[in-house]
Amino acid sequence: MSEPRVSVVIPCRNRPSEVRRALESVAAQDFPRDQFEVLLCDDGSEIDLRPAVEHAQYLGLDAHYLRQPPRGPAAARNLGIRNARGSIIAMTDSDTQPRPDWLGKLVAALDSHPEAVGVEGRVEADNAGEFAPLGESPINPEGGVYLTCNCAYRREALESVGGFDETFPYPAYEDTDLAARIQQMGEIVWQPEAVVIHPERPLTFAGVWKKLHHWEYILLMGFRYGYLGWKKYPTRHPRLRVAALSTLALPLAKFRDALKWAAKRPGAALKLLLLGVFEMLGALFIVVPKALVGDYRRKKVRGSFLKLESLHIEEIRLKR
Repeated sequence: MSEPRVSVVIPCRNRPSEVRRALESVAAQDFPRDQFEVLLCDDGSEIDLRPAVEHAQYLGLDAHYLRQPPRGPAAARNLGIRNARGSIIAMTDSDTQPRPDWLGKLVAALDSHPEAVGVEGRVEADNAGEFAPLGESPINPEGGVYLTCNCAYRREALESVGGFDETFPYPAYEDTDLAARIQQMGEIVWQPEAVVIHPERPLTFAGVWKKLHHWEYILLMGFRYGYLGWKKYPTRHPRLRVAALSTLALPLAKFRDALKWAAKRPGAALKLLLLGVFEMLGALFIVVPKALVGDYRRKKVRGSFLKLESLHIEEIRLKR
């Protein structure tokens, strides 16, 4: 059997029903089956995902299942990249729904821009952008966000920059860090016709708590590249900017939304208000101390993670 042209890398952890739906969406692609493989990269699930993965066999996918100890989504994606056979590495998530022409549109964009090193597609929420007062979802309506639930890179470019930085342990900003490095080699083009649907997630206290720990990596990008997360947020004072954004800007946005919903949804408005207070206090105790005294200059140097040995503990190839 000839080598596939494209490798679709999907990191996953638990959520077998979502994994199954994601695989069904990939199986529904109108891209030729013999030109792509799927690498499902299990980041230490506590739930047995093999039944969901074996479902790919019945869908006719050339699927490769890799499992490693829990090390984060950046490491899971690198696991897939190391074991990929395609010259193009496409990426989506285990809880997303790519439209049937998604993969074809990404590949066509790279074919029509031979000088480009990557392509990003549009990410839409499953509610058409009409969020509930306590709902949220990552979206990419106009490009420049570089979400790894909808992108593709040339393999040689990923190898040149050393893959994802595995010191980013959360599903946050490992994608923009990669984009920042890979754009030093060439352009990441925008393909709005390649669409992935992302489910809306509930806004919770646990979610706010997790995001408080993401600021450390936003700040690290400030020291590495001179901007926080994306180029539209340049700063010469990343420590002060992160301290102000985490303690004031984001909590105040929740207070503003609480006022907006106070009359129509008083219960949701009250929770938004409490979430804002929780975020402000949490930032004062978690984010600000690290922002002001953390040693981020030492972390500016970024190594090559694709040269590390793959640490997967299980590997299953499912033949079509």
